[in-house]
Amino acid sequence: MENHTKPYYVILTGSKNNAGDYLIKYRAKELFKSIRSDRNIIDVDAWKQMDDETLTIINRSKALILMGGPALQKNMVPNIYPLVDDVSTIKVPICMMGVGWKSLNGDWADTQNYPLSNKTLEVLQRMNSDGLYSSVRDFHTLNVLQRLKFEKVIMTGCPATYVEDKFTTSISSNLNIQKIGFSLGVSFLDSKEMKSQMQKIILNLNEYFGEKCNFEVVFHHSTKNKFLNTHNATKHHLSGHLDFIKWLEKNNIKYIDISGSAENLIEYYSSCDLHIGYRVHAHIFMNSISKHSILIAEDGRGKALRSVFGGVVIDAFQYVSNGYISKVLRKLKIRSGFKVDSDINVELMNILEYEIDLNFPVISSTRQKINHNFNMMKYFIKSLP
Repeated sequence: MENHTKPYYVILTGSKNNAGDYLIKYRAKELFKSIRSDRNIIDVDAWKQMDDETLTIINRSKALILMGGPALQKNMVPNIYPLVDDVSTIKVPICMMGVGWKSLNGDWADTQNYPLSNKTLEVLQRMNSDGLYSSVRDFHTLNVLQRLKFEKVIMTGCPATYVEDKFTTSISSNLNIQKIGFSLGVSFLDSKEMKSQMQKIILNLNEYFGEKCNFEVVFHHSTKNKFLNTHNATKHHLSGHLDFIKWLEKNNIKYIDISGSAENLIEYYSSCDLHIGYRVHAHIFMNSISKHSILIAEDGRGKALRSVFGGVVIDAFQYVSNGYISKVLRKLKIRSGFKVDSDINVELMNILEYEIDLNFPVISSTRQKINHNFNMMKYFIKSLP
């Protein structure tokens, strides 16, 4: 870590492998540079237990900011942010930026009785008493916190949504589609139904775009052994990805691994004309640079995004059985609990053709809403000490 003579914030970030996590951090730093040039940023790995040196650096800062991702979950502390055993030893105010909830079903009703551990609630209450605004990335997360009497919270959207020099660039209504990136989700690792769905959609799209276009399947998580060194990664994750690659190769479908950095994600999707797929940050990125995207929502992160800036978001499933027994059966790979619409691939193709035939009436509407949401992000960042 470096020392700064200028006042600074400490941000806790979670980028290890997933390209989307790197993009959050990358874009957040750009926002601070633009809106709060009076502050420097010190970036600390969120998953590491704080040592005395880190705590000293934090306590010399203006604020500690818990950054991005689906971090608001039952054991946010200590699973996502270990922090310190005694939070009172953190002497500066704490807040969150662009944090989202984590829900498999993702229904609005799930925001109304959202379980959080005592340790997590303790840290949230500490933030409440510190008095800074916190920012969240969707209205579902906002409702979770408001129902818990978390008073100072703003729906700003994800930091990754904002590229200021694209605010005046309209999403083109006349698109010559040459390159399509299809982002692969993660639910296929635990659900045969979701895996079958993804494979059917990939085959349909590959056939639809044919030889005239460059169609590729995009992995946001690493397909190499380094995947096992990341949080929550197991041999099951890696073997699942490698099995999917074998299927792609068998069907002569191209693929690419963009894990490990924001630059990989930015470079790849900047070269695409259209994104279709399951990764929230592929969808966010394409909209952020005024390009075309269709998101297939495989959990609450994607579903919640629909009301943030609109666009085309298709639910990948009808519901997921999520009781105790269902969770055990899913973990044991006996039954996934996903109720999947067998015609989702037909629905996707209908929407895709509708958008293309009518010059993207729904997709092109997102730019205005993103620009509007940016006002709330600016308000949040300017409110920081």
